Amino acid sequence: MPGRGEQNVSVSQKAYEILEKAKKKGETLSDVIVRLSETKIAGLQRRGEKEIMTSDGKRLVVRIDQDKCAGAESCVSTAPEVFALDPKELGGFRRGAQPLGMREVGEETVDGDTIVLAAKSCPYRAIYVKDVATGEELAGYP
Repeated sequence: MPGRGEQNVSVSQKAYEILEKAKKKGETLSDVIVRLSETKIAGLQRRGEKEIMTSDGKRLVVRIDQDKCAGAESCVSTAPEVFALDPKELGGFRRGAQPLGMREVGEETVDGDTIVLAAKSCPYRAIYVKDVATGEELAGYP
């Protein structure tokens, strides 16, 4: 019988074997599931679209167009606390590569102007920034 806050979950034999294989020393199967889930969620957050609450009180939606990113790294240089480049993903456009990602940004840790400046610094216009409150497109939009 599960303890407080715990639940039993049934998995197929194949899933069980995969989880067992992924286990690191000292980990339980629950630890493995949480670790793998967090990794996937972090990966999803790094790509695509993210809402950021800035230190100057703005709510900005930042979106990356991976098809346009060619790895200039101007955004990473301007706002390394927001953007990250995965060099292994550069040049793989035909296979769906996603070279540019966003870091997990704490609320109110980066000012909006820095994010907009980083997006505008992209020579390929691969980063879009929109103000949630006003709907104003601040960077990257045609």
